[in-house]
Parts: sequence; structure tokens; C-alpha cells
Amino acid sequence: GRSKCHHFGSAGGCWFGDRCYFAHDRRDCTTEAKTDVVVCDADCTADMEVAAPATDVGPKAGLRVVVSASDVPDDQRLRDLARRRGRARHLNTGPARLRLVGDVPTLGFDDGYWDTQYGSDLIWDGKQWASLIVDVPVGVDLEFCILQVEQCESHPGVLQGTRRCYIHDSRHFAWSVPIRIRAPQKEGRVLEVHLPSFTALWASESSWAHWESGPTPPPPPMSLHEGVREDFLAFGRGPQLGLPLPPPGQQRCYTFDGPRSSDGVSTLGFCLYLPPGHGSDEAPSGGWPMVLFLHSMHGRLDGDMNLFYESDTPVRLLQGDPDCPAALRERFVVLSPQCPADQDRQDGGGIWLRHGWYEESTFAPDMEAALAALITSVAGSCDVDTRRISVVGSSMGAYAALELSARWPGFFAAAAPIAAHYDLDPVEALIERLVQTQQLPMWFFHAKNDEMCPYGPIEALVVELRRRSRAEVRMTSFVDTWSNQGHCADRVPFFSKPVSPGQPALADAVFEWLAAQRLGAAPRPPRLAAEALGDGGQ
Repeated sequence: GRSKCHHFGSAGGCWFGDRCYFAHDRRDCTTEAKTDVVVCDADCTADMEVAAPATDVGPKAGLRVVVSASDVPDDQRLRDLARRRGRARHLNTGPARLRLVGDVPTLGFDDGYWDTQYGSDLIWDGKQWASLIVDVPVGVDLEFCILQVEQCESHPGVLQGTRRCYIHDSRHFAWSVPIRIRAPQKEGRVLEVHLPSFTALWASESSWAHWESGPTPPPPPMSLHEGVREDFLAFGRGPQLGLPLPPPGQQRCYTFDGPRSSDGVSTLGFCLYLPPGHGSDEAPSGGWPMVLFLHSMHGRLDGDMNLFYESDTPVRLLQGDPDCPAALRERFVVLSPQCPADQDRQDGGGIWLRHGWYEESTFAPDMEAALAALITSVAGSCDVDTRRISVVGSSMGAYAALELSARWPGFFAAAAPIAAHYDLDPVEALIERLVQTQQLPMWFFHAKNDEMCPYGPIEALVVELRRRSRAEVRMTSFVDTWSNQGHCADRVPFFSKPVSPGQPALADAVFEWLAAQRLGAAPRPPRLAAEALGDGGQ
């Protein structure tokens, strides 16, 4: 292997040439085995071959890792990396992007390798990095490293398909010293690993190559705390948030377990934003309006296609981006859950409200129940006006926004589907549920040249909704000239100023419109599929 872009030096060469995010260097990557791990140059993009880990089936415990930023060095490399990531515009992404990679599938173990493209990202909260709860087998000895992911910001709407993979293949990773722990012995318990020194993680100049001819370095300073899973969940002990709320004007991420059913428990990571006036005299008398944002396919809070670094969504904008619309930043509680990974898919992804691959998928009542419980819990803990909850979704998330709006009539005050599709169930049934028992204002956004989610079916849906609905149905269409597949619609409703030539920027109008929507009566509680049908909702 080489410490370089995977495509540099190949027959075809690197497609990006001088535009590749990193220099095409030629430093060697050693692969000499040390104990059960292969050592590798600190900046290598190659995966690391390791011994087979404990099986990923059977009872599960949890792992949570926290890294303190108290001794982060103010060195030029970190400053350069922050600048390349766009920190001049995005002030709250932290001084480094960190990722856990180890010897279980939930930490990126795949086919005998620690795969640097997977694993679980730690999330910056202003003072430290912390992971969501990661499932691990009960009672096994685990080894993992923390990587510094060195990559500029990219935008999945602009770089669709395989071009996105090429961008990721050109990244470099700085490996920490290895960390070895033993997972909790009982199911339902979580081990929290607290690492108080950032610099100690990258001892010996951050290079695994330093250790190839000597003993494995000592572990970094750490403290361990084990407890029951409920103590680490957002709502593990009841309807009120059991962990600290985000400071007003900031986001925090949490783990949430949905209700237990015959299909098991659907676990949701979620990001929560509170407006600057939350908890003060500025609060509206009836509570704050809330936006439920549902992300697109493969979007993650804690992995690749990262919503903080690689998206044009509210999650990224609310980090301090000057293009964030004022109404979104100042007037809304924003709830952004993460779609659970589907083990049947084996690609690290999932589909909102579905199990399996798209064409063969079935409705997921456990996920629907988890979303309903999460929305209700957040609304009850964060002074939300339940008559002013709107749902906004992008691509796959727009499918979910349509599906939830139809299944939960009278619950949402408005819906804004962006680059939507609806091709898994008969569309006539969807239309009937959207118009017969509710008056739901809707605002669609779609590029006429969208190659992934074609414009025609959504245009026809809007025509029929306008004919039959008693509520306002808006449609904003445009030609996407700034992406290679016409599927970068997020910029139109989310950005307050154009960031690409010819791009409409309607965010100020969109979020003012959402803020003005209110149900005429108390919301009707969601009637969940498992309760309504008694057959798992399929």
C-alpha cells in the first residue's frame, strides 16, 4: 500500500488531479503484524488487517467514548486542516474530526480489516468529543483506535454516486495509540471510556510505523465508568430528558431507544438544537415551534456522508454558518434523528420506515413507534408547541415525510418534501390519506433535471394534491446547474444566500412560512401501524 489517493499511480490515474483534496505522496505503508494488529503508517488510507473479532451476534452491551479537548495543541497542522474543512464558515465543528475504528462490525470491522471508511464518528460539543452508544458483544476484549479524519468539506448532492467514493478514498487518517478494554459482562450495560488527554492519543508522532520494530506503546490515560444503559440514554428514565439539554443556540447528540415490540427495539441517534432564546423570557407563550428534519439516504450523524461535514442541511447550517436562515436559527427547536442501520442491507445504511432493500422492503412499525416516541419526548422536555410541529425531509427523508404525514393525520402543522420520491406503495392511497382527514399545508422543492428522484411523478402528485386538498400546496421547481445528477435540491430551501451560480435561495421565506403554520386544534396522537393493523404494519 501507499500513503496516497487510491487512484494515484493506477493505470487511469486520479480523476481529480490537482483538485484532489490531498497531495499525492509516496510514503510506504508497512503491513508487518504486531500481536493481533497490522501496523500502518499514520497517514495511510489503507485498511488494517486484523484477526477475526468476536461474533457480532448474540447479547449486546454498549460502548461510549469521550475525548477531552483540554490539551488540544494549537499547531499549524490542525489549523491548516480546520481551514481546509471550512472552519472560517463553520465555527462549531471542533479542532479535529475523530472516528472510532476497531475489531467489531459496529466499529468498522469488515472482512478481516479495520475499515477506515466506516467506524463511528465522535461528535464535537464545544468542549469534548463524544460518541453515541455503540453496540458491542457482551464480555469480549475489544481493541480500537481513534482516527483523525483529514478531509475537506464535500457535498454529497454535488458529488453523487461513485464520485463521492473517490473523494473519500483520497482522505488520510492519523491513527491514535491502540486502546484495549473489556466490554461489560451483561447485556444492557454500557462502558464509558473517558480519555482526558488529546495529545496522549497521538504519542510517538502519531505513527504506527514507530512501533513496528518494538513493543506496542502503553495505553493512553483513561478512566472507565460502567452503568446501566438507561443512564446513558436521552430518555432512559422517563418522559423528561435525563441528560443535559443543549445550551441555547447549540446542538447536542443523544441516543434514544424506542418502545420494545415483537420486532425488537429501534434505536435512534438524534441531534437536538435549541434556539438562543430557549428558557428565557423570549420564549413564545405557547411554546416553541419545532422542525423534524429527516435526512437523505446514507446520511449519518456519526459516520460517512456526515450531516455536520458533508451536507447542505440544517444540521450543518446550525453550527454557525452565516448562510443559515435567521428564522431557523432563532425561532425553532430542531430535531434531526438518524435513520437506524439495517442489518439486512449489509452496507451500513437503512431506509426510513422500511426494513430491507428498497424494492423488497417492508414497513417498519418499530421505527415508526421510535420516531413517535422520540418526537413526543422531545416536545415534552423542550417547551414545544405541539400545534406547530412541521416535518421536513430530503430525498429518502422526503419519502418519510410524506409517509408520516399520511399515516399521522392531524399531527403535523406543515410538511416540506425536498427532492421527494414515493414509489414503494400505490400513490393513490397516499393522496387519500393526505387530503381526506386533514388540511396539511405542503411546500415541495424539486429540480426538473433530477436524475435520482425524477421530477415527473412528484409534479403529478402535486397537481392531484392541489385538486383535492383543502390546504395550500406549493411547488418550487428549478434546474439544478450546480450538481452532476440534479439531486442537490437542499440548497434551495435551506440556504439564505446562493452558494452556486443560478441557484435559488429561499430559506428565509421557507422557515418564515413554516413558523406561521399552526394546527387549528390540538394534534391528534399518531395511530401507529402496529396498533392499527395488528400485523406488524406490512
